[in-house]
Amino acid sequence: MKRIFTSILAALATALILPSVAFAHVVVAPARAGIGASTLFTVGVPNEKAVAVSSVKLTIPQGVQNVQPDVLAGWRITTTTGKNGTATSITWTGTIPVGQRADLVFKAQTPATAGNLDWKAYQTYADGTVVHWDQNPAQTGKTAQDDAGPYSITRVVNDLDTGTTAPGNSPRDTLALALSIAALAFSLGSLFRRREQ
Repeated sequence: MKRIFTSILAALATALILPSVAFAHVVVAPARAGIGASTLFTVGVPNEKAVAVSSVKLTIPQGVQNVQPDVLAGWRITTTTGKNGTATSITWTGTIPVGQRADLVFKAQTPATAGNLDWKAYQTYADGTVVHWDQNPAQTGKTAQDDAGPYSITRVVNDLDTGTTAPGNSPRDTLALALSIAALAFSLGSLFRRREQ
């Protein structure tokens, strides 16, 4: 019984202490950026089907400026713009073979005000299947379906604001650390008691 309890406690602590992972399979990094900052973004695109990925379209959130995709050998990159000349989307056309992934990189300037950038992406496969990574994570439970899943989010913060909570100092992180320490102590205690018997 003690062993089962220890395993459950350790698993809970591990789940809480691991970094918050974006649940979208097409993930835009970084998850956090300063306001008005020239930032290098990376779109991580894995191939999760039995056919090759043929293209990826990423919509550019409002307020993002000066979008410049990096050259990627073997890929055609097109940027669409709105009436004011600001980029509204980037499309990468190329091949990601089965079982492989690609990092699609672009540079852009974040908005001058704090908020969230919702990165909606559309992943097209060689058989014509399109997976829509454009669902609100809060409403989808952060789970993916066959043809749709949650979008990735970058939090734009005022890094000069002293009221901003630094990474690793949130109440959730503190709780996770406390639980992991408790689980470790309990596991070590059980191990020593077993050896004494």
